[in-house]
Amino acid sequence: MCGIAGLITRNNESLGTDLINMLKELVHRGKDATGVAIYEKRNDVQLRASMTSATHEKSLLDIIQTYGRVTHSRSYPGSGIYTFFEGSLDMDPNQVSQMHWDIDSHPELCVHSIGRQLKVYKDQGSAEDLQKSHEIQVGRGTHGIGHVRLATESVENVNFSHPYVSYLYPELSLVHNGQFTNYFNMRRRLENKGIRFKTANDTEVAAHFIAYEMKENGYDLEGAIHLALDTFDGIFTILVATTDRIGAFRDRLAFKPVVVYEKEDGTVLFGSEQIALTPIVSDVYATEMEPGGVKVWSV
Repeated sequence: MCGIAGLITRNNESLGTDLINMLKELVHRGKDATGVAIYEKRNDVQLRASMTSATHEKSLLDIIQTYGRVTHSRSYPGSGIYTFFEGSLDMDPNQVSQMHWDIDSHPELCVHSIGRQLKVYKDQGSAEDLQKSHEIQVGRGTHGIGHVRLATESVENVNFSHPYVSYLYPELSLVHNGQFTNYFNMRRRLENKGIRFKTANDTEVAAHFIAYEMKENGYDLEGAIHLALDTFDGIFTILVATTDRIGAFRDRLAFKPVVVYEKEDGTVLFGSEQIALTPIVSDVYATEMEPGGVKVWSV
């Protein structure tokens, strides 16, 4: 089933906690995995990556050192078998995309986020499990999106969980409730353009598709979303974020719900159900997006 949530708050030191609390209200929609993508105000490049074993940290550091140096880092075990690396990097931001793929090319490593504003935390289990296993270290935040997962494919792998990012546009993140019936055709089309995949999850197709249209064809986020709506077949609701925008869109059959609530102070809340918004606004009456709806908010 899965559930999604999002929040635009502009200048908030508790953004990570707020998103986690929203996702706790959606635990009934899935607790195979939980994740948040948080955008914070900072200037250094930060990397978060998973490793199938702590023994692979040397391989990760070797890749990083071809591009720059680690100025601060920590490694720690997650809820399951994976070890996580989080570090600040002194490197040329223009090389982030290539380093992202070099790390993903290693079979035992996977980038969860890399960039100057985005930070992704995801792991198996519920939002409460994520909060217990990961010390979610974020500064003053502006916006974020989150996901609770009910795994519908056989692979229960933390790297298959959401949010997804794309090496093509590293500061883009995406969460998705639903499925695409034309997944294989979309993937082959992207692969024919030279786009490479780390997982077999259909959500990775959505992230790469939108990232490609923005990077290579010059679309803004709203234009890329409209193109995605005309390209994706299936039933889905998607939240996609960049450093300065969040977009929401829903297929024309509208089986997968999403509600939106906007406050006068500029705060915007998104969720699969209204109950997900109540940790932020206790007395809330949200509006459901229309079938085939597309809306983009600036941060």
